Amino acid sequence: MNRLAEYAITKAGLADALRTVANAKECEGNAGYASVIAAAQLLLDANEKAGTIRPGVTTDKFFLAIAGIWQIDATENWQPRLTWLMETVMEGLCAGAPGQPTSG
Repeated sequence: MNRLAEYAITKAGLADALRTVANAKECEGNAGYASVIAAAQLLLDANEKAGTIRPGVTTDKFFLAIAGIWQIDATENWQPRLTWLMETVMEGLCAGAPGQPTSG
């Protein structure tokens, strides 16, 4: 997920493209972007099956959760902010996952 986030922040126009594809029901002519969505879905499905993330996380929800990436200024020292955002998102995805130990 961190590699996806780093890629997204450094590629101009990817934010708009991902928003468009994530909201589109059909991805005609956008095979490259559709493959990003499909890859994210594969990761989400595999982690849900393994019990490492909470059930029911869709690509729509995932991309909504990481939408803050596109608010980070890529011309400044963006790495610490991106790390914080992705750690926060991943902690949220893992909270309540069946395979996660409970704190106590």
